[in-house]
Amino acid sequence: MLVSLATMDFRLSFLLQEKLALRGIATEQIVPGKPAARNSVLVVTTEEEFKNNTLTYEKLVVLSRSEVMNISKAITKVLLGLEGKRIWESLIIGVDPGRTIGVAIITDGCLRGVLETREINEAIDYIFLTIKNNPAKMVIIRIGSTGGYRRILLLNELLNNKPSHVSIEVVDELQTTPTSCQDAREGILNSSREGQKLIAGKDASAAMEIAFRLGESIKSQEQWEPSEGELKEIQVLSRQYSRGKVTISKDQAIKVAKGVLTLEEAIENQKKRTAK
Repeated sequence: MLVSLATMDFRLSFLLQEKLALRGIATEQIVPGKPAARNSVLVVTTEEEFKNNTLTYEKLVVLSRSEVMNISKAITKVLLGLEGKRIWESLIIGVDPGRTIGVAIITDGCLRGVLETREINEAIDYIFLTIKNNPAKMVIIRIGSTGGYRRILLLNELLNNKPSHVSIEVVDELQTTPTSCQDAREGILNSSREGQKLIAGKDASAAMEIAFRLGESIKSQEQWEPSEGELKEIQVLSRQYSRGKVTISKDQAIKVAKGVLTLEEAIENQKKRTAK
């Protein structure tokens, strides 16, 4: 598969080539208005170059200025263009909670991206950025049913901050985690488009399995009876979230673990207490 980049914006061209190569998509750069290669399936250009040149390409994607500045949005528009769509039918995000959090992004039944991280805020930022950059008719976040207080933190933060059109489901995690790294790699490979290069381990593979399962819809925050060790971890997380400015108290950490407060709310409460 070949995509022609009809642009003289070399920064954009380089980033598109780099990101599309990871998806097994070859690219060529051409001068806007010049013929694309015969085997090219799509031509990509910018709004400015589209206005300033006579472009007669049969299948054309025009990137707006904001898309040029946001490579994730640009890639989404190119991928949609390859499938002849303006918007995804479905965006499903699978989340495997635990010490290492796995996240899998599924659009229209195809695995598009994965993340493995130990940072709850990184996972949440990745999820919301994905939703922002991938317009879809239906958006569902599916989170696994285990993971202790870290699952509760993730779930409650997602519930508190998600856009109104996004649904959240809790999925039974039974037999979602692969028994080996090899099984994980094969699972990721089988769910990806041919040629796409996604590197992930067991947690991302488990997240992918979670994404493909139906779950129970969740609309209210959940509670958890935390251990002393978990409360200390929540306090450490509050320090990380606030960039070293605040460490929430034990009673605030208990409220976070029980779903009474989100971590963000607890940090704001602690700031108010400290200011008095």
